[in-house]
Amino acid sequence: MARILTLTNWYPPHHFGGYEIECYDVMHGLHERGHDVQVLCSNQVVPGAPADETSPFAVHRRLAMYWRDGWPWRPTAREQLAIERSNQRDLQELLDRFEPEVVSVWQLSALSLNLLTTIQRRGIPMLYSICDEWLTYGIGLDPWSRTWYPNPLRRGVGRLAQRFLGTPAVLSDLGNGGCFCFNSRFTREVARAASPWGYPVDPIVYPGIDRTLFAPTARADPKPWGWRLLFVGRLDSRKGTDTLLRALAKLPPEATLTFVARGEASEKARLEQLAADLGVVDRVRIESISRAELPDAYASHDCFIFPSEWPEPFGMVPIEAMACGTPVVATGVGGSGEFSADGVNCLLFTPGDEVALADAVTRLATEPDLRATLQAHGYVTADHFDLATTIAAYEICHVATAERRLSTLRLPPHPSAGSVPEPPAPEPRAIDITDRTDGPVLHIGTAPHEGGAIQLVSPVQRAWQGQPSVIGDPANLPFADAVFAGVVCQDTIGRVDDDRALAKELARVTRPQGTVALVTPNAHNASRMRRRLHNWWRGWHNTYEPGQRRTYSWAEVEALLAADFVVTARRPLGWGDSPRRRLATKALVGPLHEVSHSILIEATPKS
Repeated sequence: MARILTLTNWYPPHHFGGYEIECYDVMHGLHERGHDVQVLCSNQVVPGAPADETSPFAVHRRLAMYWRDGWPWRPTAREQLAIERSNQRDLQELLDRFEPEVVSVWQLSALSLNLLTTIQRRGIPMLYSICDEWLTYGIGLDPWSRTWYPNPLRRGVGRLAQRFLGTPAVLSDLGNGGCFCFNSRFTREVARAASPWGYPVDPIVYPGIDRTLFAPTARADPKPWGWRLLFVGRLDSRKGTDTLLRALAKLPPEATLTFVARGEASEKARLEQLAADLGVVDRVRIESISRAELPDAYASHDCFIFPSEWPEPFGMVPIEAMACGTPVVATGVGGSGEFSADGVNCLLFTPGDEVALADAVTRLATEPDLRATLQAHGYVTADHFDLATTIAAYEICHVATAERRLSTLRLPPHPSAGSVPEPPAPEPRAIDITDRTDGPVLHIGTAPHEGGAIQLVSPVQRAWQGQPSVIGDPANLPFADAVFAGVVCQDTIGRVDDDRALAKELARVTRPQGTVALVTPNAHNASRMRRRLHNWWRGWHNTYEPGQRRTYSWAEVEALLAADFVVTARRPLGWGDSPRRRLATKALVGPLHEVSHSILIEATPKS
């Protein structure tokens, strides 16, 4: 069992959305499994929230936030220093007393990010539960970190100043050695592409709903339609609340809309004024209820609407509605698209389009068979996203982090993984070649194979274009048994989890004296070096490129192939076809090929 200190900003009952609720559920689940849990969170009080409930473990509401009256707050430099010193004292006192084996980091927006620097310096392993994009915007909401982070000059001054200030000033590399559990593929891609850090260990841990609260019901036929529409979430225009009101104005007069939501008083007043302007104010109700009352709220409405217009990290409320047998109409943006199937478990509409939303609701009203279909498949979706599965995955990740064995961390497949059948990978088959090769060619790494042509970059293109080929899927090893006279592996070796296994498989399916042409981006190319210099200036440690798990230097590619291949040719590939890029490519002579855009190596298998 592990001692877990949870660090977050808002924590129920003082919370606004699903991120905080998931933290609450997971921590209670880990406590029930025997782990020693404590929570350190902000002292923020959410208006309208109930009094603190009795918790089976300690919840320390001490930390000051850079947040006032519902908005980010930038205090004076003196006030910032006081906040940082106070927060650091509270953290260090708890670290000394509780001696956690792992710190579980949740939502830290508008909180002192340098709390993480202190934890790193003390050598305590951290697990990050990433349920929105705070890794990309967190520095912007922390004025203390933002002051010292923008460039090397400020970071240098900050390193000197922190000795006299009595608190960390320069934020450390958050991706260094931690485990980052992302709540969706979408959230992980955003963090990889747009945050300052890299994430070597970054599993997907989908959230789940509490099946003791949203219990499986008697799955009866859909109830008669009554035009009762429901929204659950935060009052925020990005959530599509304005679009929802405008759609209501286009529906029959008997249609009503209930907002079960929290938010700032100013936002509630704005929505009420918009409803009045649209002439639907007497058909709209805005209320706040306890979490225990949510299942009845879902079940008593005919349709749940999830009209988000910003890319949702995931979105649990549609799954809660599905568990209660309520048909869902949604936008499917961001991570919510990973469980939303149009016409299967929900109806999707274009974000911000009130006409399309009104049409989707009208379809539900007039097509009872469609409602039955959405209800039946919604139950299946809800069954897949069970909180017990989420807690089990988090337990594996927390224990592996505490025991410092992240290199061997493996999670079982999520129950939803096989819910949507994927087309089988095509099997290699022999195709006659009459030009360069005297046998079949295996090609890996292009768009779908059409008409036998393969699309490659120069000079591979000139050598191999027009040859019929077989498409191989490197995600499904081993390949079917076949022997190929040629193999082209384009921009793929760095995208797979196990590049060594793929290299060995390429050697296995290539005939003796056959040719393997391997193309991969150059880790040392001039464009990347320029970008790295730019990232260094900003203090970024992120080297991620979309779809690319790793890049290679010339020496690294040859080392990867050395066990199974003999290299026969090395050719640098240029940057493209514009005049400037062609000129740059022509300059790749002698040692300058080390900074080429991509690497082309031809090799034959060892006998």
